[in-house]
This record gives sequence, C-alpha cells and structure tokens, in this order.
Amino acid sequence: MASQPMNSGMSTRRENRAAAPFAAHMRRAAGNTQPVTIRDISSGGLQATCFNLPNIGEHIAIRFENDRSVHGIVRWTQKGIFGVEFRTPVNVAMVTENVDPHPLRRSTDMR
Repeated sequence: MASQPMNSGMSTRRENRAAAPFAAHMRRAAGNTQPVTIRDISSGGLQATCFNLPNIGEHIAIRFENDRSVHGIVRWTQKGIFGVEFRTPVNVAMVTENVDPHPLRRSTDMR
C-alpha cells in the first residue's frame, strides 16, 4: 500500500534537486535487481519510478550507467513513484558524471 509524505502535499525538500531523468538499476534487499528511472536527485536522496515498487523501510542500492552507486532507505511510495533517503550525503555531480539522459529523453532531444 502506498503512503504519502507526512506533510499532506507540502514540500519537505531542503535543497534543489538535479531534475534530469536517468536510467539506472535498483538492487533490492533480497538481492534481485530491476530497472528504474531516476526523476531527480539531491545530496540527501532521490525520487524514482519503477513497476515493482520497493517497500517503505527497505534498504536499496541504485547503480547508474557510469557504475557509480548510492545506497539508502525507501521513505515513501505513491502511485509508481518512490523516495529514497541516502545513508550519507552524496556529491550529485560526481555520482551522475558522464551519465546520459534516459533513453526516452535522448530520442526527443535528437529532433
């Protein structure tokens, strides 16, 4: 069952997020992996979409196409979207360095 952020729609974000969709893979607590699309990312967490949502409280790892990974805990889920809080702050520029936009974004950029 999906849950909503505790503030009933008010933003709890403390900093700006890099908003470019990236393709990545999520490794779940059981060890299986699945594709995800990163919607946005900041030093403290990210928002992503996928078909088989992880559970709130589940520890996951996200691996980008550049083989860099971030680790965190799922804090919320809602209608195919989930939010992850990182274990420790990350350098977004370093984590996403040389990562191409999501394949669907690439095809629209070429027009």
